[in-house]
Amino acid sequence: MAEDFYQRLIDKYEPMTEAAFLILVSVRQPIKSEALPAKIAALTQGKLQLGLGTLFTTLHAMTKDYLMTERLDADDQAIYEITGSGAAVLAAERDRLQLLTAILKQEQV
Repeated sequence: MAEDFYQRLIDKYEPMTEAAFLILVSVRQPIKSEALPAKIAALTQGKLQLGLGTLFTTLHAMTKDYLMTERLDADDQAIYEITGSGAAVLAAERDRLQLLTAILKQEQV
């Protein structure tokens, strides 16, 4: 039953948007919402930035879909962390990207 749930989420999010991908990678460890833009900038070496509207819309949707949890700390700051279903969706996207990379290498692109 859990596999069916995971597969439905994978089907919904695949192919993943850059925003969703970067957010899921960023929340593999608990992180405060205010730290997410800097984390994403560091991951992309400053080449990609998410607008706050995109960031919070995606966070809300992914939390609603149980890809991550949201909790408040003592200072009422939101902290996000990936769930098992979020890890499954991220792994599926990793596999998809690895396949595409292998095709590029094979075709010497």
